[in-house]
Amino acid sequence: MNEQNLEYLKKSLDYLGFGTKLNDVLESAISREIPAFTLGVNQSYTSAQAKKAPTVGSDQMRVMLNFNRSKQSDMYFLNDYEVTLVKAGSALPIKQIFDLERDNRITALQAYKLLSGNSLERDVYTKAENGEAAEKKRVWFKLNLDVQDAFGNHPLKKFYPEFKFDLSESINKYPFKGLTELEKEGMMRVLRNGNLAQADMLIGRKSVSVFVTANPQFKGLDVYDKNMSIIRQDEIFPKQINEPTHNQQKTRTPSFETEIGSESAQDRASWESSQKNSSQDQEISR
Repeated sequence: MNEQNLEYLKKSLDYLGFGTKLNDVLESAISREIPAFTLGVNQSYTSAQAKKAPTVGSDQMRVMLNFNRSKQSDMYFLNDYEVTLVKAGSALPIKQIFDLERDNRITALQAYKLLSGNSLERDVYTKAENGEAAEKKRVWFKLNLDVQDAFGNHPLKKFYPEFKFDLSESINKYPFKGLTELEKEGMMRVLRNGNLAQADMLIGRKSVSVFVTANPQFKGLDVYDKNMSIIRQDEIFPKQINEPTHNQQKTRTPSFETEIGSESAQDRASWESSQKNSSQDQEISR
């Protein structure tokens, strides 16, 4: 058994958010020299709504991790993992396969947030074509949960800096009540981590308690009431929606070419170099 390879895989599992709970079954499978095997683990998360009403219950997530042995050596590789999420109060599971290389080593917690409908921002490393050192960029991620591709996956959209989504400017567009600069900075940290932020917003001359999450595709925010029902943009901006200007229409229409322009380079998440920053904010999104 390749001990160095085993330790690397254990570190990978820890980085992805599974701790050491799979180490024993991983070592057992490798010692038996199984060509390909799958390990499963259950995760439980408490949504923001459940924190306010414990009777709602927790969200349950099942993760199946797929390992393969190299045909040329005794090394094993963790290529991808499949997630099945069942939200509290819902019988309809949401499924997604995350490829570690293609999807920039999305962690289990980040997978939960994305499958919950939230966007998040994180570092990715783009490999230069001319052989130069990888460049680190801040990239927004969002799953399109409305559609599935030919493999049953929801498209994972990536929004690079060239897309020019400015979270601070987006927050400024919305009629938050009494939001100080310090509170705004805190909100931005929460949203970048893929969580819901709670605030008060003036809607129809009334102060309403809302939850918000970032929507980089439309360069704005998704706004929900206390029951997690979406509040439409035309309720928040009745005049702007009813009488849109040319510039507003342009802002609300994402440039697909800009979004994917940087994806032509091979993306890599160098977890080894950023492992000290890999601990995730345990405040759960929704």
